[in-house]
Amino acid sequence: MESIESLSISDKAPSLTTLPDDIFYIVITYLDTAKSVAHLAATCRGLHHLISERGWRIFVTSRFNTFTLPELSSPDEWKERARSLASQSRDWDRRALVVDNLKPPTKYRGRNANRFRSGQSIPSNIIVDAHHQRQGNDAQDLVFWGAGEDIFGVLRHTRGSKAATDEWLSSTGASSGYNSGRDDVTCVSILKDDEYRHGQGDDPQVLVGRASGYLQLVSMGSGDFGKTLLNFRGSNKPDNKALRQTEIQSLDVNYKKGLLAAASKQTIFIYPLGHDQQAIQNGISKDGSEPEEPPYVWADEALSLKDEGSGPGSFEFIRAVKFVNEDTLAIGLNKGHEALQYLKYTPTGIDMSYAPKQGNANGVVNGHTLRTVRAILPVDTSSVAGGSGNAVLTTWDDGTIHLQDLRSPSPADKIFQDNFDLTTPINALLSRGLERFIAGSAYSPLLKVFDYRWPKGYYHTEALPCSNATPYPSPRAPTLVTEPSYPSDRAACDYAAGRRCRWHALSRHDFYRPNFNMWLPHAAASADQSPVYSLASPAADSPTVFAGLSGNLVEITPKSSEPWPSKRVVEGSAAYTRHTTKAAFIETGSGFVVEDVAHSQRVPVMHRQDFGEVKGSVKGGGGDKGRPGLQEWRRRHRLDEWLQDM
Repeated sequence: MESIESLSISDKAPSLTTLPDDIFYIVITYLDTAKSVAHLAATCRGLHHLISERGWRIFVTSRFNTFTLPELSSPDEWKERARSLASQSRDWDRRALVVDNLKPPTKYRGRNANRFRSGQSIPSNIIVDAHHQRQGNDAQDLVFWGAGEDIFGVLRHTRGSKAATDEWLSSTGASSGYNSGRDDVTCVSILKDDEYRHGQGDDPQVLVGRASGYLQLVSMGSGDFGKTLLNFRGSNKPDNKALRQTEIQSLDVNYKKGLLAAASKQTIFIYPLGHDQQAIQNGISKDGSEPEEPPYVWADEALSLKDEGSGPGSFEFIRAVKFVNEDTLAIGLNKGHEALQYLKYTPTGIDMSYAPKQGNANGVVNGHTLRTVRAILPVDTSSVAGGSGNAVLTTWDDGTIHLQDLRSPSPADKIFQDNFDLTTPINALLSRGLERFIAGSAYSPLLKVFDYRWPKGYYHTEALPCSNATPYPSPRAPTLVTEPSYPSDRAACDYAAGRRCRWHALSRHDFYRPNFNMWLPHAAASADQSPVYSLASPAADSPTVFAGLSGNLVEITPKSSEPWPSKRVVEGSAAYTRHTTKAAFIETGSGFVVEDVAHSQRVPVMHRQDFGEVKGSVKGGGGDKGRPGLQEWRRRHRLDEWLQDM
């Protein structure tokens, strides 16, 4: 019988290069920074090949598993995605953000209202959407927005022969017969599945709703931008006033079922988008000539939610609709007794249900509490331990943001709140994976950035050297909280024992990763009172966030993302002018609800960007006031160089 000592898996000395590929790829899941993966790939040709083939993909899917990411065809693209996501995470944590203010042409009212020219300034509410699309080796970020009755678009080429080029498009409302105010754009949604595209051709298409009740599918192609391809007419029962399609308040698409939901102030209209379900009617024509209007479809369902009177089903108007899964539509109401409602599609029809009761109501009418839900955002929590994948974020009139698992009978599973500006409601929501979400203020040009506070797969601080120091500068939270302590003065991580050094352990603590508020540039005509009307990003891994204000569009880009939007080549008539502006930030604590307002009593430090040259690079030891070398001090600083106070 052979002895244990005589058994050998391989004649070669044990090393990473002798491991089976599958075992080696498991090892990569334990590498917590892109820097570590890159260093490993540089050790020898064999490991470089393995990491190039599958290693970067494994790193991304294990460290950024809360992001919904499309498949990529090239290993080089996975490497680029790893670099991009890692640098974005670092830049958002350090507030290293480039803010561009896009100002529209001054609007002119009068005979030449269909032209962009100088004259009376009329700020318009910017309603924006964005989407990333690929066509072979070419890739584009599509950005579309409405400003008053006018519409604009940018085709941002990110790959292919026109990479680093922005193609600008525009169409005046007056040229299509729309009037300012009455026909202003109220909601937009870029069609994100080519299966529901109308007609021939490969050009992107956009759903556009207007204040007058127009709901249309329009082209975003460079050759016929803004052309109406299909009208959605509302109910074909015109005698019922409650079912008339008046001002479009909100819209959303269920891509799994091929349904479009649009809301007027009191009615929900459901349209089919699948070609085999649509009964398309031809536009009106005279004397057998070509139709003068585009084709149109009627709604399959028109559901009036209005309860005349002051009963428990009454409300002022519908604010938002959003499909939270393939058979449930969430509805947010303004001043309603049941401000959050759900329409569920079942084999026997449509069932209405109400969200569990919320506390802290604004007012009471005839014994009923009144609440308002301004924004709704579905959240896929399937990548979180214990998550069902079926949750929803909702913003309420008391300034709180509720995260609710739809399986749960409780009003909320988590409640978020700005710990400084406690009661200002939120108008718009945007999620960045399950790392953080962005909330737009309903009263001012302010973004509130919240960490979900779920375990993260990636911390940029892991790429910094070990130390027994404490992260600096220490945040000044609005609420009175005790700075965390660390029992060990360990100066180096003990990886075999799973023990981190003081620096790396504290850098992961919520106290040193506070939420923050960010002030955006605003149009002069709207002073500082412009709400954030809309938020959009082309994809989960896109570096860019767009915010629609009153009178201007703001573009936010992580500092390490190249090229910056201001450096891109512009094609077409860019009706908007771009200015890179300085932003201001405050840090706002943990982001969980404040049970007692009296606990929020401190004014946070205001950090303002300074674009001046970073001076004084000192190599080696020494430094100022006992700090390490200035260059190392800057690297370890929690905030970006533009925000560091010397």
